[in-house]
Amino acid sequence: MAVKCFSCGIAERKAEGKLWCHKYKIEITDVTAKEKSDCYYYIEPQYEDGEPLTAMQTLMIKECEVASRRMRGPV
Repeated sequence: MAVKCFSCGIAERKAEGKLWCHKYKIEITDVTAKEKSDCYYYIEPQYEDGEPLTAMQTLMIKECEVASRRMRGPV
């Protein structure tokens, strides 16, 4: 099974080769990746003009998407 954290647009690869989750502010290991396998904030890496957006830019996009979902419903 492919673990979503390793292909998430919010995860950033650090110099040591480790992944850092900008949403939860944790280092991603095999254990934490399995715990977060149904992460609500998972998003594919986003591209603009052929270049990938940074993890922080991608996080802002996802947080706006999540916030807009909360605003829907009966008025």
